[in-house]
Amino acid sequence: MLVLKIIGILIAAFLVYLLIIKVNEYTIQKYRYEFFNMANFLISAVGYGLLYFGYKWYISALEKNQDILNGQILIGIGVILILTVIYYNIKNTSRTTGLALSLVQAPIYSVLAVFSFIALIAAIAFFSETKPVYNINDD
Repeated sequence: MLVLKIIGILIAAFLVYLLIIKVNEYTIQKYRYEFFNMANFLISAVGYGLLYFGYKWYISALEKNQDILNGQILIGIGVILILTVIYYNIKNTSRTTGLALSLVQAPIYSVLAVFSFIALIAAIAFFSETKPVYNINDD
């Protein structure tokens, strides 16, 4: 059963990849605008990260009866970043195309943001070259 799940995930990832390629071909041809690009992804990933960590901070502050403003500010900045990407998409395409494809783009970028964050943490850990510390004065 695990093999079937892995195959299903790989097929789904390949179909999403094909969707991204087709959408970019269409928007480049019609609007001269690459809809799925690295700048939009980075802004969206930072926005989703701020939403996540802002929500965690907000809930933690609520539970401990502390200042909730910090979490709310992070959530607000995250929403502004995501809305900026949607606005930029609509500005460079038509209103209906930009909004419809942004509704497709948002969940794809949110999933990719999670995997990118995990990969970033793994890369930092790998390249930090931490070495074990030995205590030679241990009795």
